[in-house]
Amino acid sequence: MEFSFVFAEKHCLSPILPQLFHILHTNMSQIAPTGETYDQDFALWRQYIVPAMEREQRQLVLMLCKGELAGYFQYNIQCELWIMEEIQIKPEYQGAGLFRAMYQWLKKRLPAGVIYAEAYSHKDNLKSQGILEHLGLEKVGENKSGTSFHYRGLCCKLWEKLC
Repeated sequence: MEFSFVFAEKHCLSPILPQLFHILHTNMSQIAPTGETYDQDFALWRQYIVPAMEREQRQLVLMLCKGELAGYFQYNIQCELWIMEEIQIKPEYQGAGLFRAMYQWLKKRLPAGVIYAEAYSHKDNLKSQGILEHLGLEKVGENKSGTSFHYRGLCCKLWEKLC
């Protein structure tokens, strides 16, 4: 499969928000269902994602396969820290090399001064935890609510695994 990647135009996210949320909902409803309706979950997610994307340091990478949205990745840069906030890939593209290809593309686009990588993984998301550990990140704690593990590691170790 041939993949391409592009940074989302933050000022015109509205048309793609339903597609992004559909990918998120498909993946997360299996891992951490909220108990709310799809429309309620979308409204809450939209309420948080739109203002968050207005911040300059926050980026959204769209992952494409033959022009079709296959997934997305949100991250934030704070000085030497790269915060990997959310990666969502449609089930039919999981295991097809999209994850690795996106990281290889992104490595060339991150600021040179980024040294550390950090991420959170829901405690029920064993697949995500395994990926983060495989990438060389270590479990260093939990989030404030205790629902997710906090991971941190050196970017150079992550690049060694993926590039």
